[in-house]
Amino acid sequence: MAKILSVSIPDALMRQVERMARAQGRTKSELVREALRRQVLLGRLRALQSYGRRQAEERGLGPEDAESLVDELRGRRS
Repeated sequence: MAKILSVSIPDALMRQVERMARAQGRTKSELVREALRRQVLLGRLRALQSYGRRQAEERGLGPEDAESLVDELRGRRS
């Protein structure tokens, strides 16, 4: 079930949203829902990246190790 959320938006931003909605043939609500979905996904991505960095640090791995690790994993699959 959908819920209603009231949000205050500065006038300049609202004008931009209205123009964008018209240009894309979408509603303002659709644009805001999409923006919120993207923000949630971005938060998940950042959490995953942070987890990956911690795991790499614990194992003493750096960016320079990535190619050899990928080659090693590909070799295991063959």
